[in-house]
Amino acid sequence: MSGDKISALVADDHPVARIGMRRLLEVNGIGVVAEAATGEEAYRLYEFHRPDMVLMDMRMPGIGGLEAVRRIRLRDAAARILMLSVSDSTALFQQALGLGVAGYLTKSAAPAEIVSAVRRVAAGGKHFDQVLLAKSNGAPGEAPRPLLQVLTPREFEVFRLLAEGYSVTEIAGILSISPKTAGVHHTRIMHKLGIRSPVQLVRLAFQQGVITL
Repeated sequence: MSGDKISALVADDHPVARIGMRRLLEVNGIGVVAEAATGEEAYRLYEFHRPDMVLMDMRMPGIGGLEAVRRIRLRDAAARILMLSVSDSTALFQQALGLGVAGYLTKSAAPAEIVSAVRRVAAGGKHFDQVLLAKSNGAPGEAPRPLLQVLTPREFEVFRLLAEGYSVTEIAGILSISPKTAGVHHTRIMHKLGIRSPVQLVRLAFQQGVITL
């Protein structure tokens, strides 16, 4: 941090959401050094600015928030990222945890909690939605539900894109991998999840909160 002021990168595909978040942070003495509308842009701007922390929207066009997190942390394992999501899906929460985010809140969180989480994450701490944390850990005496944890982060991102209607070829372009590699991921996903058709894949993604109508 430069002096005592936190520098933040805000990534969200909705301009109104970015404006609102910038105002919320700046009125609380937190500087927004850049705004990103896509996961690809978030990665590029992080490389350029190296902010103290990133507020990353889960769902964005292109590679999306999770893949952006994966790329940023591959480049900088010390990156401090707070994930924001409209969904209370434990499957998405667990994937974000697996990628090493330092915080995770739903967008229904109170402004004061978001500001508090930003400060805590930037300072090296962690802040997670307590309801999601409890759901993810399972009820007392109950084994945690595996959900989509059988998928690797890359397989999960391919799963999400397939569920959103992208073809294997389109996914290869979005993720900068070969069509053959994308096809292998597709095959592994279907096998691991025990599904046989695109309809079953979409239904599962909807049930797990990965996509919404």
